[in-house]
Amino acid sequence: MLEDRVLTLHAFLEGARALLPPAAILFGEAVTPFLSSTSGHRRRVPLLVRPTNTGEVQALARLATTCAVTLYPISKGRNWGLGSRLPGCEDCVILDLGGLDRINAIDERFGIAVIEPGVTQAALADALAARGSAFFLDVTGSGRETSVLGNTLERGVAYNSLRAELVQSLEVVLADGSLLRTGFAHYPTSRLGGLSRFAPGPDLSGLFVQSNLGIVVGGAVALLPRPERQMTFMVSVKDEARLPAFFDALRALRREGTLSSVVHVGNRRRSEITLTPLVHAEMAARGRDPTRAEAQKLTDRFLTGRWSAIGSVMGPAAQVRVARRRIARALGGLGAVRFLSPGFRRFAKALSARIPGLGDVNCFLCAVDPLLDLTSGRPTNAALHSTYWPHADQSEAAADPDRGPGGIVFAAPVVPLDGAAVREAVDLTYELCRAHGFEAAITLNLMNDRTLEGVVSIDFRRDDPENLAAAHRCLRALNQGYVENGFTPYRVDIDSMDLVVDPADPFWATVSRLKQALDPAGVVAPGRYCPP
Repeated sequence: MLEDRVLTLHAFLEGARALLPPAAILFGEAVTPFLSSTSGHRRRVPLLVRPTNTGEVQALARLATTCAVTLYPISKGRNWGLGSRLPGCEDCVILDLGGLDRINAIDERFGIAVIEPGVTQAALADALAARGSAFFLDVTGSGRETSVLGNTLERGVAYNSLRAELVQSLEVVLADGSLLRTGFAHYPTSRLGGLSRFAPGPDLSGLFVQSNLGIVVGGAVALLPRPERQMTFMVSVKDEARLPAFFDALRALRREGTLSSVVHVGNRRRSEITLTPLVHAEMAARGRDPTRAEAQKLTDRFLTGRWSAIGSVMGPAAQVRVARRRIARALGGLGAVRFLSPGFRRFAKALSARIPGLGDVNCFLCAVDPLLDLTSGRPTNAALHSTYWPHADQSEAAADPDRGPGGIVFAAPVVPLDGAAVREAVDLTYELCRAHGFEAAITLNLMNDRTLEGVVSIDFRRDDPENLAAAHRCLRALNQGYVENGFTPYRVDIDSMDLVVDPADPFWATVSRLKQALDPAGVVAPGRYCPP
């Protein structure tokens, strides 16, 4: 068996050498730097190939099918906390699509961007800013260099939308090397290629979201219109007992249309590990040589609640004024509500810089400012500092957690937007984490007026094998607990697929039949959201 695998890999390597330049093929020790992951997962990867265009991807897919070699496509490989760039099973060749990094079109009339997998949040946001676009990219807090398409295909949740819902069409290389265009894009004369996914016949775009049925090499995604007025609001919920009522109030605001953004609600642990390293860095930049305790003390002055929420309202000025009043009225009895417009933030920073005694206020405002810009489409690496902060004061690779000192894993349960259900899910999370010796950082994000996306992280020391193993046991217990209690995860790490994929379930049996039809040799990403 081992000899057969070596022979097939050798045949693939020789074929790849005829398709790609030497620098685009990595094997042996050259692959080792790509195997590190902040989640501490491990995989054996014999080879990594880096195509730069769709034609090369098609040729590599045909070659892999001929040689019976499995491919694991990645965009930028920043699937942090869930396995990063590592495949779902052993001995996959990593197909790194980061070199497909072209922004092929930006439609200023309809707000559509046609992009490839290597296009990052920073690249697209900067391109829109450079042209003074009337639209903006809805970003996540995952960093400037994360892939827009990669995160979209993982069903990432941004600050104003669910990214998968913004997909209008996809270009997909199938295992036999053929190129599929979904939506209206496959009609050569259609004017609707990037404008609507609902063309005649089945909607095939969804087949390639969070799946292993093909290799996505491009797509058209909707941008958001830049509003006349945008205002960020923050709510500090001091009393844990008010949390259920707080979420019930958010549901009512979302249902009536006052809220349309993805309100992010985090517990104290989430706020501490996210904000404190930023405050520490800002204090250091001002020459204060702070200790961790001093940075925490300054942060605690402004973290007055057990839970903190951040969201935004945007639209015409009159609409924003009405929304502000309704939010204040609905949430004011449950926590302290603050509204921050971009102009007010600039004014507050300028004023606090001039008035004696407000140095700490100015320090905090400047430290957290990049996070507040997320709601208006400005990507930042600021939130990534949370991956190392629990175990180190700083990281030489703060923008790349895979190379930093910290370890982190994520669970992503979906919770009904109901106060009682939230209480149950939070209590379950705390109970399971305590049982394994960890403190959970929790964020609950409004996906709509019915459901919440949970983001539960466990931090650990990657250089401590026992701590790493305990964190992985805790992660599995969390995912299993969520499944058993009805808070089914919508996204799992590479070692937890078996908890959500049941081959006997007619749903997953159907996925298997689709896989057999589109990829009978099982070339593309085996073990990823599909029965083995």
